[in-house]
Amino acid sequence: MNFRDLLDKVKQRWQETSQNRKALIILVSAVILAGLVYLGATLTRPSYALLLGDLEPKDAGDIVAQLESQKVPYQLTNQGTTILVPKEQVDEIRVKLASDGLLTGVGHGFELFDKSKFGETDFEQQIAYQRALQEELRRTITKVEGVDQARVHLVIPQKSVFIEEEGTASASVVIKLKPAAKLKPEQVKGLNDLIVGSVEGLKAENVHIIDTEGNVLNEFLKDPAGIGSGGFAGTAVERQQQIRRAFEKELENRVQTMLAKVMGPNKAVAMVTAELDFNQQQTNTTEVVPGQIVSERSTKENGSDGNGGGVPGSTTQMPGQSIPGQVTNGQSSYTKSDDIKNYQHGTKVESVVQAPGKVLKLSTAVVLDESIKNLDRAQVERIVTAAIGFDQQRGDQITVSTMTFDRSQYDLGQDLEKTQPGNEQLYMMIAAAAGGILFLLALIIFFIRRRKKKTEPQIIETPGLPVDEAAKTEEEEEPVWEIPPPKDKQKQLKDLAEDRPDDVARY
Repeated sequence: MNFRDLLDKVKQRWQETSQNRKALIILVSAVILAGLVYLGATLTRPSYALLLGDLEPKDAGDIVAQLESQKVPYQLTNQGTTILVPKEQVDEIRVKLASDGLLTGVGHGFELFDKSKFGETDFEQQIAYQRALQEELRRTITKVEGVDQARVHLVIPQKSVFIEEEGTASASVVIKLKPAAKLKPEQVKGLNDLIVGSVEGLKAENVHIIDTEGNVLNEFLKDPAGIGSGGFAGTAVERQQQIRRAFEKELENRVQTMLAKVMGPNKAVAMVTAELDFNQQQTNTTEVVPGQIVSERSTKENGSDGNGGGVPGSTTQMPGQSIPGQVTNGQSSYTKSDDIKNYQHGTKVESVVQAPGKVLKLSTAVVLDESIKNLDRAQVERIVTAAIGFDQQRGDQITVSTMTFDRSQYDLGQDLEKTQPGNEQLYMMIAAAAGGILFLLALIIFFIRRRKKKTEPQIIETPGLPVDEAAKTEEEEEPVWEIPPPKDKQKQLKDLAEDRPDDVARY
């Protein structure tokens, strides 16, 4: 069978199909065709990756103009501040843009000294060295995991023969973190040591590292009390503030870590304000306790007196006075005892020193994302109460509220991922297309079998003839594809007698 016969057969089958079945076949075919077209467009579409993000409008316009001149396909997202290009061309395009000086935030490092300028002054050399060192530090910092962009500002004093006239070197670093990223304490300490070791004469306490939200990242390194890892010197007030802030952060991290495990990440924010007493008090107590007997003396005296005596009193002892004596006939006796004991007394001295940093009051504020389902604020308040060591007698306060969180910075990375079809989406589309094709094939096979069943020859039993003979007679003749059901038995017999009189007469 050639192609023309097959086409004619299909055409004939299509004409014999009812209108409802034609509409169903057309609809199914259109859906499958649309799915195949979408699948093909998805598979053939290039995968885009991030070239640059968080651009200024002017910088984004210059880069887009350069990409259009080079006929490079691109996409703009995040209100035109993020540029996406084909994934396999990201490195090549960045190199070209860097050579053209269009990459934002990219400067020149020590390659500034590859070409020497004639007549350059010492001041110009100093400025060039400072620019080169800032750029080299920026490149190194951006290699740290979690850091998206960085900017370094150095203050390098000019050298002088007089030490007292030299200034103090300092460094300030602004870091932009990637969405949902957070630097670990050891990473911050590493960055601090890197900057100190890269700038001559720079001391650790003169390094300031902050993020784009204004948080001081290396604050814990300047803790003289040993809470952090640094031990930098500072005034008494600064040390007290550092201790207080370290205590507050410890409570905040404890509450947020616990809530994150229960409600999920980035669902709760906790802020703790602590009032600490830094007054140092010392109490000395001296107590005398009984001791052992060191020496003891006991004296007893007994006696009698038979003489009379005058009347006792002060008058008898004054000169010039004469009082008649009193005569007694009896004798008097007396007894005298004297006991003396010497003790060695003990002394108990107690000295109580109250360390500074006693908690006077805690105020805790917890904000929860209102998108959390089945939120029980009372239960959250009880959990936070136990986590921070709430004391009502101390006057502690806890406030738990719900608000809508701004998740734009966390959703930026997810939006970029959504622009590219993932493996799961690709597999689902392939499975849907394959299922549609199988459904169409099954539908076609069903229609063919049904049509074939209708067109099979039907055997009519003739009265008076055996079934085998009737079947044989039907096989000898040409097959009849469609025989409408008879409406009358007598008419059927009459027609059969007219068509085959010999066979009827034989039986």
